[in-house]
Amino acid sequence: MAVQIRYRALPLGELFETLNGGLFLGAVLENADINKREAWNAAADEFPALKEEREILLSIGNSLGSSDTAGQIAMLELNKELLASRLAEASDAAARKSAMYRSVGILAGLGLAIIVV
Repeated sequence: MAVQIRYRALPLGELFETLNGGLFLGAVLENADINKREAWNAAADEFPALKEEREILLSIGNSLGSSDTAGQIAMLELNKELLASRLAEASDAAARKSAMYRSVGILAGLGLAIIVV
């Protein structure tokens, strides 16, 4: 998105159509009959994400098209870093929980084996 804004300076509608490769932008384009910012916010509300990620998506939608190219690119870079940190946190949580679930499965299997024997 930042590359398209920097080098092509597309209006929001054309930008979304150019980048339409994911579920989120597809949902934005489905609501294209309304204002692009409202369509972005509607897609963010429907997108299956946690509250923090939804807030980041909403802030991106509210910032797109409201400043010059450099400001929009800086906003996208900041939100990219925020989403990367959220991804790292989610990966750590998944790693911790997967170890716990493996242990629970093994212990449940051993408990069942003891009861059967």
